[in-house]
Amino acid sequence: MERIITAPTGERIVIEGHVHDDSWDVYVKNVNGHREISFRNAITWAETDKIAPPPFDAEAYLSQWDGEERAWREKEIEEEAAAKRDKQMQKNAQNAKAKCRWFIKANGLNELLTLTYRENQLDRALCKKHFKEWVRRMKKELGGRFVYCASFERQERGAMHVHIACHKLPKHAVYKDVKIKGWELGTKVWRSIIGKDNGLCFVGGRKTPDGRVKNRSIAKIASYVSKYITKDYAEAPKGSDRFSRSDSKNGLASMPKAEKIRIWGASLQDMIEMTFQCAGDEIIVSHRLTLEPFGEARYWLVTEPRPIEALQ
Repeated sequence: MERIITAPTGERIVIEGHVHDDSWDVYVKNVNGHREISFRNAITWAETDKIAPPPFDAEAYLSQWDGEERAWREKEIEEEAAAKRDKQMQKNAQNAKAKCRWFIKANGLNELLTLTYRENQLDRALCKKHFKEWVRRMKKELGGRFVYCASFERQERGAMHVHIACHKLPKHAVYKDVKIKGWELGTKVWRSIIGKDNGLCFVGGRKTPDGRVKNRSIAKIASYVSKYITKDYAEAPKGSDRFSRSDSKNGLASMPKAEKIRIWGASLQDMIEMTFQCAGDEIIVSHRLTLEPFGEARYWLVTEPRPIEALQ
């Protein structure tokens, strides 16, 4: 594989990458007992003696044609530019997804909420405005502290809704001087903003076939909430936040940094055997092996603490 880079002097240089079959870059992140470990083939880059072509000059290129031929070439250039923008948007969404996931894990957000509209509310900006006010009022009702991380999704019918990870709500709360069950608070506050009976705040996980609610672990909540960031990336307006979270300055946990290790002289099977392990107080949440272009292999393992009741 080849790339063109620009040196500090402004010179364009062609470099060539070599994928090592027996060398690997390993990345490990840990926080609150949650662990993610991944590895991929090591790649080394070296300068070549090839002469890099000059930067593409669209006007000079298009000046060779006119009429229908020029229009066709212009369309071709725009399609290539659009593809590059889309690729960058996907990359940005993946980065936002990782930040969202680790914020939830680092801060131990163990409750899943979903805000919905009964009416077909299509306006994304209005949904974010409603959500911001909902957060403000939830903080007020819960004594000033409500830690959350949220993503936005459009349902098949077009209506917006919000997926939220937060700390488990109290068993009881007081709303307008009336004692209510904790799970009712989100809906009452939401309806005070969007209108009576216009929507709901669902609390907890998905229902099982026998009607029971199956709660998700923190790692699965993090995966569930963050996945909508990449699902929704194409619709999010340019420059807008891809997810919303509590201000990290307010005494919240900082994001863990990945530890990078390079291992030489190991096969793919060796690496999987070394990586696919978890201690007695851990459970495996997910793992995945993918094969990339140019012969690269990537592996990803996610573990989380075993529930306390399972250890007793």
